[in-house]
Amino acid sequence: MPTLMVYCSVFLYRVPKRKAEAFIQALRPIMKLFLDSGALSEELLQPTEMEGKFGSMSLPPAIGMSGDEDLWVEIARFKDASHMKDVHSVVSKNPHLEKLHSRFDLLITGKQVYHAEFESVQQK
Repeated sequence: MPTLMVYCSVFLYRVPKRKAEAFIQALRPIMKLFLDSGALSEELLQPTEMEGKFGSMSLPPAIGMSGDEDLWVEIARFKDASHMKDVHSVVSKNPHLEKLHSRFDLLITGKQVYHAEFESVQQK
């Protein structure tokens, strides 16, 4: 049986701890826009333990986070890169997007956001 390929868009957000609830409330409607526009899934992961373990380094000091920030992770899943572009195209035409982003941008600046895209590895 062939393995389903998955293409992920991953965002890391440095969020001031005092703004965590407002961050969630601002991001959820944006995530819903992506789901409603065809994303396979949208997931928001909250930090629980950020210390380095098992011989690894801790991520917050590696990216220069302060003690009053937490690192949140958003993972959006798509079939492939083309599917991601199609979904983004639909989302970009949504009349509510600008209002939702302006609310979100009041909480998080671009300097507090990291982005990367990943593709699942085919199993042989």
